Amino acid sequence: MARFLLLCYLFAAVLTSSLTEAGDNNQVYSPCSDSTVAIGDGFTFGIAFAARDSFFSTNRSDHVQYSPCDRHRLSLNGNSEVAVFRPKVDEITLLTINTSSSSSFRPDASKGYMVAFAGAKYAARSIPIMVADSNHIVTSFTLVLEFQKGRLEDLFWKKDGCSKCSGDSKFVCLNKEECAIKTQSCKNQGGQVDCSLGIQLAFSGTDKHYTALNSWYEVANLKQYSLYGLYSNLKDSLTNPFKNIF
Repeated sequence: MARFLLLCYLFAAVLTSSLTEAGDNNQVYSPCSDSTVAIGDGFTFGIAFAARDSFFSTNRSDHVQYSPCDRHRLSLNGNSEVAVFRPKVDEITLLTINTSSSSSFRPDASKGYMVAFAGAKYAARSIPIMVADSNHIVTSFTLVLEFQKGRLEDLFWKKDGCSKCSGDSKFVCLNKEECAIKTQSCKNQGGQVDCSLGIQLAFSGTDKHYTALNSWYEVANLKQYSLYGLYSNLKDSLTNPFKNIF
């Protein structure tokens, strides 16, 4: 199957949905195993990058989308990639995947789509969403994990339209719903723009103690802000003073 991107960055935002520090009592670490979680537990899930058709059965009569964990019915090709993350349940979290010139990962080389997934018997998976084509790359996403009684039921991508990039010459609006950057502007293509992927993560539903997960509502209230933008500004403020040293 696809090789793992083990060094994906996991940036947990200072903003959290709980004022109390909870321990991680979830001992399931594989994205292809089932678990039942509470607020504060770690939860492991994966994101697979491949061509859109790779996530579906080859039988045109049913054309069912399978989980990347279902290796018997789904075989991702050699160009596919998989990233694995373990955020804490109900924390607003920003996941980042490096696509800079020093990284070997290029979404367009993986045929441009990604699917979030977790579980075996309860195999939840998102619909495929476009990351990149030959001319553009989308770098900002919001992923919602929906739980019922602590069991993952669904993962879905929330699209916020193009208002955030309106008037910015670095971006183009794709299909009137996604801000994208021209790939020729990216650092891994010789440009000046950091085209690393930023995935804003939130939770909804209830945990295994029937406690409501609230981070999705907080993300909705903060949607006019970009956690990736805040992270990028913080990263620049930390690294810029040292650029002339090396």
